Amino acid sequence: MSSGIIPLILILLALGVLLSIIVRKFPQLAILDVDNIPEVKEKKKKNEFFKKRAEQHAVLSLTELSKRLRPFLQMLKEIQLRFRKYVGKVELEVLKIAREKRTKKAAEVPVAERKQELDVLLREARQAFEENNLEKAEELFISAIRVDPKHADAYRGLGDVYLEQTQYDEAEESYQFALKLNPDDDGVYVKLGELAEQRGDTAKAIEYIQQAALLNDQLASRFTKLSDLLFSLEQYGAAFEAAKQALLIEPENPKYLDSVAELAILSGDKKTAEEAYQRLRMVNPENQKLDALKDKINKMA
Repeated sequence: MSSGIIPLILILLALGVLLSIIVRKFPQLAILDVDNIPEVKEKKKKNEFFKKRAEQHAVLSLTELSKRLRPFLQMLKEIQLRFRKYVGKVELEVLKIAREKRTKKAAEVPVAERKQELDVLLREARQAFEENNLEKAEELFISAIRVDPKHADAYRGLGDVYLEQTQYDEAEESYQFALKLNPDDDGVYVKLGELAEQRGDTAKAIEYIQQAALLNDQLASRFTKLSDLLFSLEQYGAAFEAAKQALLIEPENPKYLDSVAELAILSGDKKTAEEAYQRLRMVNPENQKLDALKDKINKMA
């Protein structure tokens, strides 16, 4: 038994000596800077070198990959563009088919039935306009256009509504569309002239009224209106000629005779002024302006 205790005692003594050495050397071990050990420093440098090489290799790899992928990405963009164009064509084709279906459906309605519906809508629209029910008139004219999108009178009526509502842009657009459908509608030119006058564009108004007079030169009112517009711009000679044209159409109209006499005096045409005065005296002897006109004519050279 004593032989087993002796080795154990020796082991314990050895451990005690080792422990005392560690306790004495611990302060030195605690302040030891491991990072400054040459072997450690060399290992760190190698690690940093390999790390930088790896990063450079990664950048080069990404650059090379980007170059290689560029044609592929360009191809993808072209495929996307072709796809969008294809989708656009499909949408246009769908819209075309839808329009054709609507047109076919409209064509299936008997022509006589459509004309009857259109006549009713236009008649009710004009009646609403005359009654100053502008909202109803607008609705009915638009309904008439839906029945026949190429009916010039419907656009003209719609223009009248917008003109009355002082919606000048909408009125002009409606009148211009009516003219595209019927370029010889002198009445639409008159309406455009009224619209231009409302906007204060007298020169444009004159242009439209002249066009109306060219299309229909048998209406004295066109020339009278033209004369008034020209007079407002102090174009007295041109106003005088327009007034004489109105008088040729309605030679016994007191208003026209009076206008011609006044403009003749202003233009220095004593002979025409005298003739107009004498005719006015015969047509309307009670006209209160006769004495004033006679006095002005007598003062002419």
